[in-house]
Amino acid sequence: MTQTGPVLIAGDIAFPRWQRTRSLIFLLVLTVGMAQSFPAPVGSGRGLVVLVSMIVGGAAWAGTALLRRSPRVVLVCVTLCAAAGLAASGAGQGLGPSYLLVAAVVAVNTMPFPAAAAVAAAQAAGLAIVLGATHAGAEAILLWTAGQLLLMLVALVRRQRDERTEQTRLLAAETQLAKQEQARSEALAERARVAREIHDVLAHSLSALSVQLETAAALLERERPADAAVIVDRAGRLARDGLTETRRAVSALRGDPLPLPELVAELAEGYRTDLSAEATVTVRGEPRAVSPETGLALYRSAQEALTNVRKHAPGSAVSVVLDYADGEIRLTVANNGSHGPALTGLSSGYGLTGLRERAELAGGSMAAAPDGDGWRVDVRMPG
Repeated sequence: MTQTGPVLIAGDIAFPRWQRTRSLIFLLVLTVGMAQSFPAPVGSGRGLVVLVSMIVGGAAWAGTALLRRSPRVVLVCVTLCAAAGLAASGAGQGLGPSYLLVAAVVAVNTMPFPAAAAVAAAQAAGLAIVLGATHAGAEAILLWTAGQLLLMLVALVRRQRDERTEQTRLLAAETQLAKQEQARSEALAERARVAREIHDVLAHSLSALSVQLETAAALLERERPADAAVIVDRAGRLARDGLTETRRAVSALRGDPLPLPELVAELAEGYRTDLSAEATVTVRGEPRAVSPETGLALYRSAQEALTNVRKHAPGSAVSVVLDYADGEIRLTVANNGSHGPALTGLSSGYGLTGLRERAELAGGSMAAAPDGDGWRVDVRMPG
């Protein structure tokens, strides 16, 4: 975006190139006009005063346009330009007050408004005194004073417009930066989500598959091929289940809803089949569609809880309750521990921390604690 007003850079004041060019053109026109008017700039009398004023005022004028200096240097240039205008006006040069107009405009563009107003007021008072001393008419005094006031107002309006434009540009840049940071954060969160799902699938399927294959190898070494065949068949089923889990995770990552009651029922059926143990599923309320993240968090929680029962209390009765209450969905998985040792913790690779993090990322909560002879996992999710 092209700057339209003075720019403050590391404490220095610089004007846009087109403004500097315009200012120098005005200076050139004024210099030519003063050289051709009375009193002309010569080496004696009033002409000498005009000549010195043109040199000092022109140098100061050019300095405000070309120099990139501190505000103090700009103030010096403004002061010299105003002094040159007063001197030229005192010498009777009709175009001399033009230096005062430039000084007032530069003051408005570079100084706080109270300071610029004070400078302009001092210039206007000085010009009125000088013109009055040279017996200039009231019309001339009023004309130059009104012209100075008008240019100051125009410069002030332009400065405020430029400041608003700059603020808008900065706000747009900050907004764009915030959007980029948000996109980066979302990308990192999505990457972590994908990694978490891949980890969960591998942890539940490949680890179980490895155990089954090791068991089959041990049975073959003991020359028990029939038993090994059963284990290999079970390993094949675990591999197929792993592929199904992978497809389900990819589907959830794409935003497809999960049939939560059916999936929980499948987990319970697998527990009953594999361990010949009791596993009940109770669905309360009217099942409803939930976000893929919420559904996947509840499904993984049920899966992990049942996996821990298999590991720590195999054969114990398990109850799973899926409660569709108003504003939330609650999943409770509990075992009574009567057919095995009490469940004293959750399996490594996911565990309490993983369950809690998944629930919190989806806006819910998770609690796990002993329940009689067994263990209870309680997950609450908004939905």
